[in-house]
Amino acid sequence: MVRYVLSHMATIDVKEYEKQDSLLIIDSARAYFGSSIDIISFVKSLVNYADQIRKNGVTVLADMGSFFCYNKLNDLIEYETSLQRTSDIKAKGFCFYKRDDFNWRISRIQRKRLLDHHGRELMVAPTATLR
Repeated sequence: MVRYVLSHMATIDVKEYEKQDSLLIIDSARAYFGSSIDIISFVKSLVNYADQIRKNGVTVLADMGSFFCYNKLNDLIEYETSLQRTSDIKAKGFCFYKRDDFNWRISRIQRKRLLDHHGRELMVAPTATLR
């Protein structure tokens, strides 16, 4: 989903940025559920790498769909609301949701918690667009 949004909606040359090591796209299911390193530690290591190559920081675009695929909705809410809104590390995060997942698979109260916590760092896109 992130690759599609970047290349088609934001018209970014994904392959070129990947060649320059300025863009890294990893599978969200692997990142959240199949890795020996937690995602926050991984982002911190990317921030350290960015410092070494004199970049300003890291931007994380996270596809939250894997939580829905694995039916880990309570884990999703717990994880999302545990993230600090501000941090001392040079990283920005944006979470992506398919509209149908966001509107129909979590409760109104859970949606409100996510929106209250995230503010503008959450994107809900039409499901058909994100296939």
